[in-house]
Amino acid sequence: MQFISSFCNNTKEKPHCGEVFCLWQHLAQRYDTLEITQIFQNFAHDNDFKAILTMGLKILNNEIEFIEKQMNYFAIPLPPRPPKSVNTPTNTEILRDEIMFRIIYSGIQNFIIQQTKSILAVEKEHLKNMFIKMLETEINLYDKLTSYGKSKGWLYVPPMCDKRS
Repeated sequence: MQFISSFCNNTKEKPHCGEVFCLWQHLAQRYDTLEITQIFQNFAHDNDFKAILTMGLKILNNEIEFIEKQMNYFAIPLPPRPPKSVNTPTNTEILRDEIMFRIIYSGIQNFIIQQTKSILAVEKEHLKNMFIKMLETEINLYDKLTSYGKSKGWLYVPPMCDKRS
């Protein structure tokens, strides 16, 4: 707790270790996701998929801004920020839209799990509400991406169970 006290002296309320970790982890993951989404946007060919990536970047940037404000409020050091832009090689055929979609889809599943855990870990009501709102956004995105992925045939279809048991 001494570590937290050393950088939270200027705030009225101090976060506990779990809240510090949740905020830092969420921001670090969003920074990484922002960078990979920018890369994918440069490689994407399907116009609908490009629009989805643009929407995702807008949501990520909004969430990043909000988490950064929370961390600044508590005087928590920020993780390193990704570059503002990403250079694309001339060969954009290196990545297929389908695999980029599945990487993002899997990432959203992981975010849903992480946000649920964070809701259970934090005590401060405003942090809990922030994670609930982000979870609702993530579930909504997941639902839309599931429909989109099915329409494109980009989701893996698991084998059917044999009902003769």
